[in-house]
Amino acid sequence: MADKLHIGHRERLRQRLMTYGADALCEHELLELMLFYPLPRINTNEIAHSLINEFGTLNNILNADVDELTRVKGVGASAAEFIRLAAEMCGDYEASAPEFDRLPDSDSLCSFFHGYFGEGTDGLCLIVCLSSDLGITGKVSFTAHCLANGRSELRRIASIILRGNCTRIALGISHPDRAPVPDRDDFALLRTLSEKLGAIGVAVEDCVICGKESAFSMKRSGAFSFGEVTT
Repeated sequence: MADKLHIGHRERLRQRLMTYGADALCEHELLELMLFYPLPRINTNEIAHSLINEFGTLNNILNADVDELTRVKGVGASAAEFIRLAAEMCGDYEASAPEFDRLPDSDSLCSFFHGYFGEGTDGLCLIVCLSSDLGITGKVSFTAHCLANGRSELRRIASIILRGNCTRIALGISHPDRAPVPDRDDFALLRTLSEKLGAIGVAVEDCVICGKESAFSMKRSGAFSFGEVTT
């Protein structure tokens, strides 16, 4: 019975990650999910909590060496090596990813979103939280389908945006298998976000549609009414 509960719990975590992105999980849940792979038959919840208690943060865990990790009960050599591998991959990714501290214009927004989505899932969306000088203060990913089918998703998005302490957001929408032209659903999504976020004092700076090999700025094209930036 316990094994079935653990399997169900793991599947629920995986589904939350795939549907809502990493922002939907706490640090210990992300760690727990990562440990599923080197420890497929073990309840990793307690191990994740033990690692957090020992090292304090996920960042500290990823920066710990194998000897330090294996001192924590339940973390064997394979799990410690897996954590170190994940840390090395994160470092390589960050070193190769383009640097964006600010997104001051449509060109930088298009470059940012096109690089982020790559050949990702159709309908995947990313909100980038922007400060008054258009610096990045946070990100939240979601799917258009989930937003259209539940108020809880909109509340989650609004909560993360408020934590980002931003005045504006930029929205990116991925359509990897077709030309980057907004469709009726994209307009409806943008209109919903503009209205709901406007009610809490957050404006939409731009919406970028990413498609085959290029990106389309709705603000630059005049396809939607966006307010002017005040800095």
